[in-house]
Amino acid sequence: MLLNRNLSFKRFRAGFLHIGLFLLVSVASGQIPSGYYNTAAGKTGETLQIALYNIIKGHMVISYTPGVWNAFYKTDPKPNGKVWDMYSDVPGGTPPYEYTFGTNQCGVGGGGVEGDCYSREHSFPGSWFNNLSPMYTDLFHIFPADQYINNMHSNYPYAAVGTVTAISLNGSKKGSCATPGYSGIVFEPINAYKGDFARAYLYMATRYENIIATWYANSAYADAVLDGTSYPVFETWYLNLLISWHNQDPVSAKEIARNDSIYKIQLNRNPFIDHPEYVNAIWMPSGPKPEPSSHVTNFSATNGSPAYSAIQLSWNDATGTVIPDGYLIRGSSTGFSAIVAPVDGTPVATGGLDKNVGSGVQSGIFSGLSSNTTYYFKIFPYTNAGSTIDYKTGEPVPSASSATTTGTSILQPGDIAIIEYQSVNPDKLSFITFTQLNASTEINFTDNGFKHPDTVRTGEGFLKYTAQTVIPSGTVISWYNGMNIAGTGWNSTSPSNFAFNEAGDQLFAYQGVWGSNQSLICGLNAGNSGWITSGGALSTTSYFPTGLTDGVNSLTFTEKNGNYNLITAGSVNALKSLVVNTPNWTRNIGVIGTPVWSFIISNSTNINQNATVLHFLIGSEEVVTVDPAVVFTILGNITLN
Repeated sequence: MLLNRNLSFKRFRAGFLHIGLFLLVSVASGQIPSGYYNTAAGKTGETLQIALYNIIKGHMVISYTPGVWNAFYKTDPKPNGKVWDMYSDVPGGTPPYEYTFGTNQCGVGGGGVEGDCYSREHSFPGSWFNNLSPMYTDLFHIFPADQYINNMHSNYPYAAVGTVTAISLNGSKKGSCATPGYSGIVFEPINAYKGDFARAYLYMATRYENIIATWYANSAYADAVLDGTSYPVFETWYLNLLISWHNQDPVSAKEIARNDSIYKIQLNRNPFIDHPEYVNAIWMPSGPKPEPSSHVTNFSATNGSPAYSAIQLSWNDATGTVIPDGYLIRGSSTGFSAIVAPVDGTPVATGGLDKNVGSGVQSGIFSGLSSNTTYYFKIFPYTNAGSTIDYKTGEPVPSASSATTTGTSILQPGDIAIIEYQSVNPDKLSFITFTQLNASTEINFTDNGFKHPDTVRTGEGFLKYTAQTVIPSGTVISWYNGMNIAGTGWNSTSPSNFAFNEAGDQLFAYQGVWGSNQSLICGLNAGNSGWITSGGALSTTSYFPTGLTDGVNSLTFTEKNGNYNLITAGSVNALKSLVVNTPNWTRNIGVIGTPVWSFIISNSTNINQNATVLHFLIGSEEVVTVDPAVVFTILGNITLN
């Protein structure tokens, strides 16, 4: 779970607030004034940062409305006169849409879809500095941007995305962090603009060198990025990222023109656009660190959870005179010899059987693996990032292996969940797997109910599904009356007497023999007043059975039709909780179209829509974040597993 670190451990170097005189002067040219950086000459490290702070502090402060809006006309026009939005632009290609200054400016509301209107994007989120002046209107970190993607970025840090949960039309992404050192939700702009945003952040660290040491406490996301000092300002993982992006995406003509235009308005400049070499001079005055002194110790691999598709790795951090900034774990399903050593200067992104882990974490888990398979792993410590990354590859490289177990054939309550029910012709049902099913696994469905919590009714229909192959976790399997079931795994002898009553009905998934030794997996009641608690049960009613829990592995709603239609990317634990709670379903008395589901199972869950659950389970190494302004209601308990 994403938790704030103990803030008392943060470091702080006191500074003094310098208040400059805001003079109304006319600047004829935006170019670097003669002698502007003279006092920075010959300096390095924190001394250079402070010198630059004294040069660029006390800038002319403009209003938010209309000041920032009006400034965009001068600071962010494309060559064709349109708004230069880095969240939608496609350098060298055709953008999906373009905005006209003023005409497409967001008013009250707006931004419900991408391409609606442009807004004022605080690339360095305002919540990180409590939305205070002069930071709130400082143009060097405020850019015109599509409102919908602005909201997607929200208050998340910029970093490399691993598992994608949202993507813009130009390829900007939101998802779990793939940059070692952080495991929360992040936002990744396209490569062409990573340097722009990195230099905006380095500007903020320098312009507000006197006060930035306190900002880490304003937000969990600020805390993940800022280290509570005036120098070096950023956590090691984030400083490495910014320097890497700065080097990989050099200063462009766009940035130079924007720097000149802002100078005419604010009377200060971004020194890292004028002098890109200042970045290394401040934060890497001795050059990149050499490769780590040592490898990790006690590297081991064991079964993860679930054991059929996950392997857990652990180790003790490397020690020595040069401590690693992170570790690259590489895996193979064929043998140690198939694992290729990484190359210095070429970062390996997290994905597949490659995983980056920050120094100090000392554990990692690989999920979504094939069942009954041996996996082999090696771990490489490294320093720096980007083009200066330096891996330690000298032998012996620590290695470990472990095998996943076979998949699941005997299911437990909650191993699958019903996510669609329709009783208005054609009858439909869909379910999602939350465990990997072995080939030949059988799951039975019936619209028979219970005449007592422990006594079944009979006389109604049965339907059977048999897995034709191994079925991965997160797979959606659907049936509707009249479908061609050849080769689908659905039993061809039962659908003729399997039907839902529009006056109300129930649906149960189970294994075993109904009325003899049925083992319930999940259930649903729809189209009537809910589970009965007294009197006799009819074909359209049912007692709630022993062995299931409503809101955990079963649900009920009064409408005739419904389907789950909310968040589809996250951990098994989170998705299990979300899909079995009625508020997260679309429901109606009429026919509802079946969604095109695409579930992504990972260790990271971003609650980006209003949602309700009864109980919420969070497993080890899982990250759960809730977007600002989203209402996430937990009616019962949060359980850390």
